[in-house]
Amino acid sequence: MVERELVWPAGWRLSVETLTCGRGRCRWASRTVAVDRRLTPAERDATITHEAIHASRGPCPGWARAGEEQTVHARAARMLIAPDVLASELAWSPDPRVIACDLGVTCDLVDARLDGLDVAEHARLWAATAHHRDGA
Repeated sequence: MVERELVWPAGWRLSVETLTCGRGRCRWASRTVAVDRRLTPAERDATITHEAIHASRGPCPGWARAGEEQTVHARAARMLIAPDVLASELAWSPDPRVIACDLGVTCDLVDARLDGLDVAEHARLWAATAHHRDGA
């Protein structure tokens, strides 16, 4: 299912705790990725992947945070959802909620993966889902 393995950033550690807001965060000073203990397994995996990518990329200036979040989210989606698995899922259900449940990821990651398809991936998925459009 995973396109490539997550490489944990050197010198960083994981802390599972109750956060006052959000699912997770990078604490740059202590080189800690904190994730909320109340997350579902899918949310936990997505958050750990997302925050590890942030830690690997380094801090960004405040003016660039929105774009950085989008980039990191798209990379996490690519890392957690391989194109061949996505094609198999879409062949029998076009519903992102069903796909997310089957793959053990969040719906927003499925959406991000679909939004970030390259040309070849798009063509492959278009072909794999033709029967949904043809009414078969």
